[in-house]
Amino acid sequence: MVEITKLVEYRNIKNNGVGFLAITDKKLPVNCVHHTSCYEVKEMHFKQKVIISGSKNGSYYFTSDYQDAINKFKKMKTCQKCFGE
Repeated sequence: MVEITKLVEYRNIKNNGVGFLAITDKKLPVNCVHHTSCYEVKEMHFKQKVIISGSKNGSYYFTSDYQDAINKFKKMKTCQKCFGE
């Protein structure tokens, strides 16, 4: 799992459409891991959280195995829209 800190990295991951994005947020009770193709994961949210706010309240991570994110972050759950749960 690798933290995404640059817009170009985010765009490349989204365009590739392979793997998963784990999004953390300190203020939310639950965080989600998404397929990179999830329509809920938007560039404007990445810009706000990572670029503008400097990851102060959360971060974006890329992983090839969503279970890595579930195991690493206590509040992490799978996206209901992506995983159909």
